[in-house]
Amino acid sequence: MTKTDVKPTVLVVDDEPRILDSIRALLEQDFEVEASTNAHDALTILENAPVAVILVDQRMPGLTGDQFLAKAQTLSDATRILITGYADIDALIRAVNHGGIFTYLPKPWEPLQLRGTVVKAVERFQDVKQQRKAAEIVSQQQEALARSEAALREQTKLLRSILDSMADGVLVANEDGEMLLFNPAARQMVGQDTTAARQFEWSEHYAICQPDMITPFPSKDLPLARARRGQTVDGVELYIKQSKIFVSVNGRPLRDDAGSVKGGVAVVRDITAHKRAEEMLLRAKEEAEHANRAKSEFLSRMSHELRTPLNSILGFAQILEMGPMRSEQKDSVDQILKGGHHLLSLINEVLDIARIEAGKLALSPEPILVREAVDEAVDLVTPLADRRQVTVSRKASEAWSQYIQADRQRLRQVILNLLSNAIKYNQDGGSVTVSCSTNGPGRLRIDVIDTGLGIPPSKMDLLFSPFERLGAEETGIEGSGVGLALSRKLVQTMGGTIGATSELGYGSIFWVEFPRADEQLQPDEPCHQHESGHKSAGVLPRACTVLYIEDNVSSGALMERVFAARPGIKLVSAMQGRIGLELAFEHLPDLILLDIHLPDMRGDEVLLHLRADPRTRDIPVAMVSADATQGQIDRLATAGAQNYFTKPLDVKKLLAFVDATLQRATGEQLAGPLLN
Repeated sequence: MTKTDVKPTVLVVDDEPRILDSIRALLEQDFEVEASTNAHDALTILENAPVAVILVDQRMPGLTGDQFLAKAQTLSDATRILITGYADIDALIRAVNHGGIFTYLPKPWEPLQLRGTVVKAVERFQDVKQQRKAAEIVSQQQEALARSEAALREQTKLLRSILDSMADGVLVANEDGEMLLFNPAARQMVGQDTTAARQFEWSEHYAICQPDMITPFPSKDLPLARARRGQTVDGVELYIKQSKIFVSVNGRPLRDDAGSVKGGVAVVRDITAHKRAEEMLLRAKEEAEHANRAKSEFLSRMSHELRTPLNSILGFAQILEMGPMRSEQKDSVDQILKGGHHLLSLINEVLDIARIEAGKLALSPEPILVREAVDEAVDLVTPLADRRQVTVSRKASEAWSQYIQADRQRLRQVILNLLSNAIKYNQDGGSVTVSCSTNGPGRLRIDVIDTGLGIPPSKMDLLFSPFERLGAEETGIEGSGVGLALSRKLVQTMGGTIGATSELGYGSIFWVEFPRADEQLQPDEPCHQHESGHKSAGVLPRACTVLYIEDNVSSGALMERVFAARPGIKLVSAMQGRIGLELAFEHLPDLILLDIHLPDMRGDEVLLHLRADPRTRDIPVAMVSADATQGQIDRLATAGAQNYFTKPLDVKKLLAFVDATLQRATGEQLAGPLLN
């Protein structure tokens, strides 16, 4: 044994101290010797010390050697040796049967024999110890394996439960293309439970088609087939004929620890309901777009159909107004113009409401100084107030210097409507007060306060309903019942609110609220449809030609009467677009007036032909149409129109534009588009 080795312990039990000393002397060089003359004391030593070998004499008081060894066997794995005489054959047999002895030594024993026997006994103890340790390791491994197998069974059971409860189908195929797994959802989707089909038969076997529901999907391109080739596939849409469902499929390769592809897995999701919802959404979108197109066409058509007859009424009335008349004739013409303008205002308001509801009303929100917006409106209603002797005033407030975010034109329209109503439904000699105040964070409120008769509480709910005049139609006061309804829609479209309170016999308060502007930007200079300060009609340096392309007979007759006041201008008319183009190329007029709705081609197409031909490219063109939508005006301005006049025509404005344009054409170079 080396110095670093731990000496094995040998327990020697003999009732003769002399023998104990001799054995100790013989063994102590290589072994740790524990000695006892008493069997009971030896058992105590055995319980507390790691003993490798036990040497025990058979003949001892209290416990014989075989009895001691039988007890020692339950306490220690030490190798047991019995020392006895040949006459003790019965004791030897008992020791073998009950004490599990390794061997025995007869008395008297030889020292070398004893030492050799102890060495072999130690080796046997170590072997037994290693075997026991190996057995423990094997036992532990078996227990761990059993636990692993139990856990695997539980995991397999859980995985099977998950697969069985999944709404998505799961399919697994090995590297040879054999189908290994269908979960219940997959079986339900494909309509059968079979793993016999080979890969090149999958599409036919499982009736798999393209999303068009007709064209077979190539088996080699199926997500599971591609996954078997090592590809990752996501979101492939298929149609399964047998089950009549649409599915979305993801595919992933199955790899071993070395990364080699050993098969593939596909997860299949039923998207039939989603596809149906998409189809319904698409149909709803198409129907909404069709409805919007129909609304747009309705607005354009109604604008044209309603304004065209008014064009003749107001146009001829304006011509009569410009000529000499007796007093009663002038009164009659004034009534025609008054009624015509009232009807035109009603048409404009109704079409505005329709545009808002169709989402076609174009707005240009900008920071607007409240004081300027209100003062401008007050200036416009002052003549009406003067006729009724109604005082219109603005209540002092710091809020007037604030800015609100709104569309300038539409804000003016709303304030004008509120002021006009406050004057019309006021008492003669009454008053209208306009105030401005902050109303919560980021909001400004404009109040229009009148001293009229007030509105009955029972009718307040009808105040903003279209065509509802609350009994005012019996008073003889002009009105359409559309203004407040339009104002409400305009205010709401601009992000504001509108409301009213009233006390019968004392008057009403109408108010609007708008968000304050974030920054105080000055608005651009207003645009005009024609230049101001032009020269009045005079003698032109040469005879001029104006081409008028219009299919409406009454509109053509009106234009002939308008140009009768300009003897230096030759009016050439055409009722079709193609004839108008031919006349334009033949006469090369100084100005072209062009309607949009023509029987053979649209006016914007005629404009494009005129601008495309070098002969007519620079001839100024003004559109004359009943279609007054802003989008139409902007589009034609971009196409090259110099101006846009809406029917019913303002004859004076039309003549002013014609005079200015022809004077430039005959004297100065045309100064560019006048349409804004």
